[in-house]
Amino acid sequence: MRRLATSALALGFAVASYAAPAFADADAIRGRADMAIRAVEADATKGPDTSRFRYVPPTPAQRVAAGDLLLRTGDYDRAIETLSKVLELYRRGEVPDSACADATFLIAEAYFQSNQYQSARRHYREIFDKSANPEFQSYAGRSISRLVDIALRTNDLGSLDYVFARLNTLPVTDANGSLAYARAKANYARHSFNDATNAVLAVPPTSEYGLEAQYLLGVILTKQALLEQNAANAPALRRFGPAIDQFRRVARMPATTQPQKHVVDLAWMAVGRLCYEAEAYPEAAEAYSHVSRQSPEFSMMLHELAWVYVRVGDFQRAQRALEVLSIADPNNLDIADGSLLRADLLLRSGEFDKALTLYRSVRGRFDPIRDQVDHFIQTTVDPASYYDRLTADPEVQTDDKLPPLALAWAREQAEDQNVFSVIDDVNRSRDLVKQSRRLASRLNGVLAVPTRAKAFPEIRAGLEHTISLTNKLGKARLSLAQGIDEKAGDVSGELASVRQERRLLQKRILGLPVTSAEFAERDDAGVRQWNTVSQSLQQLTIEADKLRAMVNALKRVLKQPENLGVTADAATRERFRLEIDANERDLEGYEQRIAHYREAIENGRVQSGFGDQRYIDDDAARRRFRDLLNRETALCAAGQDADAAEFARSIQPILARADAIDLRLEGNRVELERQASAQAEVLRAKIGEELATVETRAAALDQVDQEARLLVGQVAMKAFAAVRERLKGIVLRADVGIVQEAWEEREEQALRVRQLQRERAHEEQTLNDELREVLEDAEEEQ
Repeated sequence: MRRLATSALALGFAVASYAAPAFADADAIRGRADMAIRAVEADATKGPDTSRFRYVPPTPAQRVAAGDLLLRTGDYDRAIETLSKVLELYRRGEVPDSACADATFLIAEAYFQSNQYQSARRHYREIFDKSANPEFQSYAGRSISRLVDIALRTNDLGSLDYVFARLNTLPVTDANGSLAYARAKANYARHSFNDATNAVLAVPPTSEYGLEAQYLLGVILTKQALLEQNAANAPALRRFGPAIDQFRRVARMPATTQPQKHVVDLAWMAVGRLCYEAEAYPEAAEAYSHVSRQSPEFSMMLHELAWVYVRVGDFQRAQRALEVLSIADPNNLDIADGSLLRADLLLRSGEFDKALTLYRSVRGRFDPIRDQVDHFIQTTVDPASYYDRLTADPEVQTDDKLPPLALAWAREQAEDQNVFSVIDDVNRSRDLVKQSRRLASRLNGVLAVPTRAKAFPEIRAGLEHTISLTNKLGKARLSLAQGIDEKAGDVSGELASVRQERRLLQKRILGLPVTSAEFAERDDAGVRQWNTVSQSLQQLTIEADKLRAMVNALKRVLKQPENLGVTADAATRERFRLEIDANERDLEGYEQRIAHYREAIENGRVQSGFGDQRYIDDDAARRRFRDLLNRETALCAAGQDADAAEFARSIQPILARADAIDLRLEGNRVELERQASAQAEVLRAKIGEELATVETRAAALDQVDQEARLLVGQVAMKAFAAVRERLKGIVLRADVGIVQEAWEEREEQALRVRQLQRERAHEEQTLNDELREVLEDAEEEQ
């Protein structure tokens, strides 16, 4: 039985190159273990292979290309993050001027496209200030053009002084026409239309900015037509004729890129609007029909085209245009006006049922929004608290949270005052501060645990090499332990207990990683464990979202029971409301716990891997196995197991050499861990400095926040008051439409009754005449 057990154990050990096969000779076992220990001794003098952990950073060109790709796909935040790394490396002198110029312009574009105009202006000005450098000179014209756009969008015409002061230092034009185009836009912004026209003519029509320049010329001609002194008495079509012709020429120009195609669509929109103003409705409809369905202007085109058809009395086509608008862009800000116009057209066409349905749908959609906005304004009388409500954390669930449509309309109302730009900047800055704090917390968490070595590739490579050699020594001892089992006899006392404990540890020693693939597999196993926990938590999150949806639906039912056919009495509704509120409080507690667990999972995921608790347990098992084997060998050599005494005495020198190598490897590991701790302290100090800077910026943000609360809150309050009036007007128009539909239907029925009465009177008159003729004929016959 002992032979069978030891042979099965030896079969398990055969997976290692140095493990002896079943029933192997003791000398062969001792020889393999000795060779393995000598190999470890030789490898201990060699350095680790750091190729697997060596980080090859992307080149500046690769970072710029990645940022450009993110910019083109609309991922502006990640584009800004990627390009910021290039600029930081440039400040350290690790990036050439060409990459810095590309990154500066692209990050400015990312800021511009995400409506962060002040940051975009800073980078555009940086390009212009470095325009003497040939690498930056190619972006000078485009930067000036963007600076003009920022001045117009922020209504900061005073910033154009900077543009004109720098334009005089640049050539009249360049190869791609950007400088002349920028000069034309700057003069247009200053209402210097003649100078703007001359600058447009300097842009080659075939250049990169030729299409945009020709479109700008059409805008200039339109402005000049509106400002002519004798324009009021001239026919509109003749007055806008040059501008219409110019926009038609732009629409016929070739367009290959998406921005150029957008300019062509804008040209057709301009032709349609000018023809509408000139009451040339067929020409306007024909121009609108050229706008592409993929164009950003398609929704606006449908709304304006519907009004063109209304003007010409083609109500069917107007209805179709508005119906397409409701399907193509259901979240359009003008969807209420479009729906009401469509209902009016249906009413005029005599389709009363469809008109009534549409009027009721508009009222049903916008009346609750009006109630929410009205409640928001009534409960928020202090402008400062008004500002606080608008800048509140969007992840916080509140009952009086404003609907997105109301916020969008408020933004539209306050667009000129840039109120919501301030609010967006504050929210974005708070989010960045929150992300910085979270990142610093995770980095400190990684550097404060034994897994900190994985943050330093060279140290990790050395530790992995040292642990691998130590594990190989452990498996060499395992082979020698197998040899003892081959010779072992029946024993008792201390030797029996030591041998039993040693055998229990052999499976753990056999699973110790020794190759790079095994270490990688262990890291992957740790990641899979956390992924499993994360997936379970995600399932709980889905369940919580379902419960949240149910709570919101039940609250809506209790808020408007009559509209949903609920006929419960007030006491029952109050009992349901209290129960729903209690469940909602419990649900909020669960959501907070889920968020806490998710944060813990993220921290655990970054702290798992090389050096975690599994490696600590391996080290403890390996040390215990070594001590047990040494004690067992000493007891056997002393004669407590006569069968294994000779083999035990023969392996004692091998074990002594293994212990000496183990001691040297332990010293190496201690030194590497000391280096990791030292570097971690340096890195934590840097993180502390950066975090202090973040906190300083956060304090400055709070100060700016306090200064902006009153002013921004007052302007935002006025904007929401205008939104309330707009919503009130929409609901009122819908109510008037419902009443008008009822009146029209009544009038139609009254008309039908009168028509029937006239027909009846006519038929009675006819019958009377026929009766009279019959009676007269009868009298004549008599």
